[in-house]
Formats: sequence, C-alpha cells, structure tokens
Amino acid sequence: MLVPLAAVVGYPLLARMLFSLRTLTDVERRQLMDALPQFDETIAHRIRVWDTGGRICNAAVVGCVPGFSFVLVSDALLSRLSVRSVAAILAHEMGHLRMWHVPMRLCVVFAGGIVGMALVHQAESLGSLQTAGQIAAMLTTAGYMGLMLHLVAPLLEFHADAYAIDALGQASGDRRKGVRTLVGALSRLTIFSGLLPNQRSWLYPSFEERRRAILFQQASPRFRRWLHGILAIILFSQLTLIVVCLISLAN
Repeated sequence: MLVPLAAVVGYPLLARMLFSLRTLTDVERRQLMDALPQFDETIAHRIRVWDTGGRICNAAVVGCVPGFSFVLVSDALLSRLSVRSVAAILAHEMGHLRMWHVPMRLCVVFAGGIVGMALVHQAESLGSLQTAGQIAAMLTTAGYMGLMLHLVAPLLEFHADAYAIDALGQASGDRRKGVRTLVGALSRLTIFSGLLPNQRSWLYPSFEERRRAILFQQASPRFRRWLHGILAIILFSQLTLIVVCLISLAN
C-alpha cells in the first residue's frame, strides 16, 4: 500500500531529476495568458516543458503535494498545436489540479490498500488456510484497486473537461466556442499521439467518448450535476471504507 502512495508523493521530485524539464519562455507564457485569462502567473510557474525530441505529444498533472506537483507539457504539444489548442489542453489539466483529482485517485488506492490489510488480518484466523486466504486477499485488493480506478478515472477526465469548457467559455465569451475549441484540441492531440478516435485504455476514455460527453454537457446541465454527485458519492464511500477497515484492524 505504501509503495503507490510513495510513488504519487515522490514522483514529482524524481521526474525533475530524471527528465529534461524547463519552464515556459516569456513568449509562451504571454501567449497562453492571452488565450486563457485563468492561466495566471501561479499556474505558469507550475508548468514544466519536457524535451522529448518531439516524440511525445501530451500533458499531465504530476504529483498532488502543493509546492511539489506540476503540470508536465511535452515539447511536441507546444510545437504542433496552436496556442488556443494548447490553452484548451492546459485548461483541462488545470481542472485536474484545482478539483483535486490526483488526491481522489490516491484515496481510491489508499482505500484498496486498507481493504487488503483488513482482509489479510482476517485471513490470519483461518488456521491451515491462512496462506491461501492471504493470497486471495492480495488478489482481491489488486482487483478492487483496478476496478475502482477503471470506474473513477474516466469520470475525472469528464470532470476536468467540464472545467475546461467553463474556462474556455469565459475566455471567449461564448460557451459553444469553448466546446468547439476543446473538442478540436483533443482531436488533434489524439492524432498526434498516434491514437485512434475510438481507442481507449483501462484508465482513460477514448476521444469519441470524451467528445460525446462534452457535447452532452453542453446540451444538458444535469450531466454536470450528476457528475459532481457521483464523484462525491465515490469519495464518501472510499473515506467510509477506510474508516471501517481501520476500526477493524484496531480490534
């Protein structure tokens, strides 16, 4: 359990040491500030550009500890996409930062680890079946973590997209234009990343899934409220699970 927790907390420091990172240039910073008013100096100082030799076109939030976490932007993203598209991608990453999505994932991992510890503790009372019980507990823990992350991760992407829509809509004064900008940026990012529009992974939805969710958010404000509600329920359930398992371990 401590390994994934240490990885999330310590990875930003490791990334700074291992990767060739730089801050935004003055020109890049001014261009992004002009394209996205929410992109202020505070956010600009949290951006790190990764020199990949143009091989990787993507962006991601690294870490969750204030003062250590940052937004990683690849060099290809800055060079291949327009300033407006880069601003749209960064608005999405800002959504992850400001809505504490990394800590929420960490909560899911921590809950899974606590469940595993509780199950292993219970397996100690199985006598001759203790070893089999502990193996089953570890497999159950891995399955639980994988399933929960599989369910939660796409919702967090949709949630960050919702934040980006609001930010881009405020910047342009037209929410529909913000939607078009975000969809266009995601489309180009998908192409430059070498992915198919319908290609998804265990943790991330495909471009088509995100496009449909974005358009649905534009058409139905209820989707946004549903998304907030579901994520709140998931967070509450994980915190409750942690408390229950800790009580079980204490007895």
